[in-house]
Amino acid sequence: MTQEAVLKLAKGLGGFALSGLAVRHRLRVLAYHGLWITPGFQFGDRLFMEPQQFEQRMTWLKKSRYKVIPLEEAVDALLAGSLPPDCVVITIDDGWKSTYTHMLPILEALELPATVYVTTWYVENQAPTVNVALRYVLQRTTVNEFAWPQSGGPARSIRLGDSQSRDQLTGELSSELQSYPSLDQRLQALREICELLDVPTEPWWSNGQFHLMQEREIKDAVERGLDIQLHTHRHSSVSGGLAKEIEDNRDALARACGIMNSEHFCYPSGNYDDAAIGILAGAGIRSATTCEEGLASATTDPYRIPRFLDGRSITQTKFEAYLSGALELYTMFKSLRVS
Repeated sequence: MTQEAVLKLAKGLGGFALSGLAVRHRLRVLAYHGLWITPGFQFGDRLFMEPQQFEQRMTWLKKSRYKVIPLEEAVDALLAGSLPPDCVVITIDDGWKSTYTHMLPILEALELPATVYVTTWYVENQAPTVNVALRYVLQRTTVNEFAWPQSGGPARSIRLGDSQSRDQLTGELSSELQSYPSLDQRLQALREICELLDVPTEPWWSNGQFHLMQEREIKDAVERGLDIQLHTHRHSSVSGGLAKEIEDNRDALARACGIMNSEHFCYPSGNYDDAAIGILAGAGIRSATTCEEGLASATTDPYRIPRFLDGRSITQTKFEAYLSGALELYTMFKSLRVS
């Protein structure tokens, strides 16, 4: 049986209700990114959810037995070992423009608190996030091969191949574009790639599909009750420069909305190690969320809080299975059978 079939059967037999009783005092953390607001080709399953699906999720959550609480309250309770029953935290990564234009109004209407972990370089340098836009272009194009100009040499012929090959090519071309001296040059190269691959830049360029929020939008979001926290300045992987990334991230948020000492953090792309945790503690950060799936309890390291990454391909059954704890039980039993 497929995972979906097993979970549906378990729900029908009352398994979700039983597992829910067993994990009542564990913390559920939902993770989102932005919403897909561009007509046509759908991109970014776990990166950009459709607005209608996000609204349906939040509406169901509001009507459910689960109580959505602010991240700060959840972390305090987690550290004190006093988590209230059936509590959920909503987190949103990066700070995409659609978070402000589409997600915030939905959350406001339903009176649901949420935390947005904002990476700030593209907030201050308003432009499409080059590596993400590039991946979209490479996945969308129907062109199979193109000639890419080389500095001081002949053009290089590039074959695109399957989806996995295109993802690998995204990394290679992103690194190449990152070596360009200025953002304007990187954006010009992105436009040239779009032209070579016959992918129009509109409407996604002008509608802000791959833009992050502007400073004034972050300020307005904070005034409207959205919690803004840290996600590094350049969305860089954890490395020796993490302390500087946190400092720059804090400075940028202070300029944008006056937030001076954010105390919660999300690891970019989920990458972390023991050294990173030490840096976070030294910077006065009290919690950090990962991309690892699971529920948190009083014994969970506050710098390793797991989350559930929701997305377009996540069914309502799987969503409910995570919240009830049934998904964690299913994953545990499956791993035992494999071993």
